[in-house]
Amino acid sequence: MDRTVTPSRTLGFTQLYLDFLAGHDPAKGFYSSSALDQIAEHLDALECDRTPIIEILRQQNHAFHSSKLAFSNIERLADRRAVCICAGQQAGLFGGPMLSLIKGLAIAKAAPILSERLRRPVIPIFWIAGDDHDFAEVNHTVILDKAGEPHKVEYSTAPDSAPPVGNVQFSDSAALSSAVTSLREGLGDSDFTPDLYRLIEECYTPDDTFVTAFGKFMAALTAEYGLVFFSPYDSRAKQLSLPFFEAVLDKQDAIINLLGKRNREITDAGYHLQVQKNEQATHLFLEIDGRKPIHRDGSQFKVGERAFSREELLSMLESDPQRFSPDALTRPLLQSQLFPVLAQMGGPSEIAYFAQGNALFDLFKRPMPHHIARPSVVLLEKRFGKLIEEFNIRFDEMAGDIEQLVNRVLATGFPPDLEENYNQLRTDIQQKFDQFSTQSLAFDPSLKDFAKQTFGKIEYSLKNFEEKLFASHKKKSKETREKIYRLRNAVYPNGAMQDRSLNVSYFIAKHGTGIIPFLFENLNPFESAAVIAPLSEMER
Repeated sequence: MDRTVTPSRTLGFTQLYLDFLAGHDPAKGFYSSSALDQIAEHLDALECDRTPIIEILRQQNHAFHSSKLAFSNIERLADRRAVCICAGQQAGLFGGPMLSLIKGLAIAKAAPILSERLRRPVIPIFWIAGDDHDFAEVNHTVILDKAGEPHKVEYSTAPDSAPPVGNVQFSDSAALSSAVTSLREGLGDSDFTPDLYRLIEECYTPDDTFVTAFGKFMAALTAEYGLVFFSPYDSRAKQLSLPFFEAVLDKQDAIINLLGKRNREITDAGYHLQVQKNEQATHLFLEIDGRKPIHRDGSQFKVGERAFSREELLSMLESDPQRFSPDALTRPLLQSQLFPVLAQMGGPSEIAYFAQGNALFDLFKRPMPHHIARPSVVLLEKRFGKLIEEFNIRFDEMAGDIEQLVNRVLATGFPPDLEENYNQLRTDIQQKFDQFSTQSLAFDPSLKDFAKQTFGKIEYSLKNFEEKLFASHKKKSKETREKIYRLRNAVYPNGAMQDRSLNVSYFIAKHGTGIIPFLFENLNPFESAAVIAPLSEMER
């Protein structure tokens, strides 16, 4: 069995992402060409006081109950030569899809490697997207139930407006209890579930927001690796971000021109635009009856149906910066304003919008980070490994029409000429019996009725054998089809790579928290091909 899965168009990856991985033009021109040591030296030359952001990290990670190793990394950020490797994700329910955990583990693994290479501290920072307002993106997660079917677990009570998820509490205790119950019913009970359910109930309480619950849960899972967590939805962080928001408003014409030029370059190269905005977008949001984009409208600005002058927006920003936030294209810039970002790890969608937003780094006098495609791991249970080996199943077959795979597998298990051979056997037996009967009846015509009865019994037995044979084939076909569908659900659920859909709780329930170091061991933070990790190796 091949132990890696190379990204391809068949698996749904875009041409921009594939060309980025291959380092092909014109895609590579949209990303940093500087060596890591050059980026680090550029960061050394920037004047900034790290004390405020370090204090924010201390306070947030205290709230997340982060490990001593994480706090040690926070203190290392005080070294003027320290730099960061960053990754981020929305604060999905119960940790969201497994890719959140994999991103965190990957930058935690990459940090000491880069530190040794550059001979300077490299701190792994996980950016929890607390400003994001897409409730439908974070309010659910997916596991496989006891039958191997995808099972959606959901916190169903949506906020009245669309506030940042950092401001959305699990205030409906009945809905939260229902989500936990749904998770428990889907996973069932095992030797490992009491600790899992206890952790979830400690992290997810009616007093927690999506961000604080996610931070506590992820900090507990990654305690051994020194991962530092940060949410921008924080009054102190917003105060630090205030000059950046002002600069975005001041540089509107330049931002529009640079992004317009970059977008044309991307589309002229035949690539897609991950983020599509009209030319009036300021690339900032304002929280006012929910989080809403700010648009230019002549000399004024509009938020929904409300109009503001530039002076009114700046006054609001000065008095209440908590209400402002960046969009996808300016968020990486804000990150580089708050942290000395050496490298940024991202998935295919992020890599695509980095290509757009990277056009702004020179304008804001920040070095463009080195971009790394996030790694991927497919956890393969023993029974599915055996199925793949038995029928020589390729990973890309599960991404296509699953019935084509089913038909191919069934064809290998049932001789294609068996039915034809059976019909021929029946014809041959009848011919031979007729010849024998003719000879016999010439000798003793009184045996005619007995001969007819005898062939009837032979024909009945043959028919019964045929029915049992094809009933067995039908049963085995049904079982094989179900096995293949369960395999697809386990490794390519909902038409996507496993870590884009399934929650890690499914694997913890079956294998315990030992799954976390197993994931860490199998991750190569600088390899874009997905690694297939047989869980049978964990049991050794």
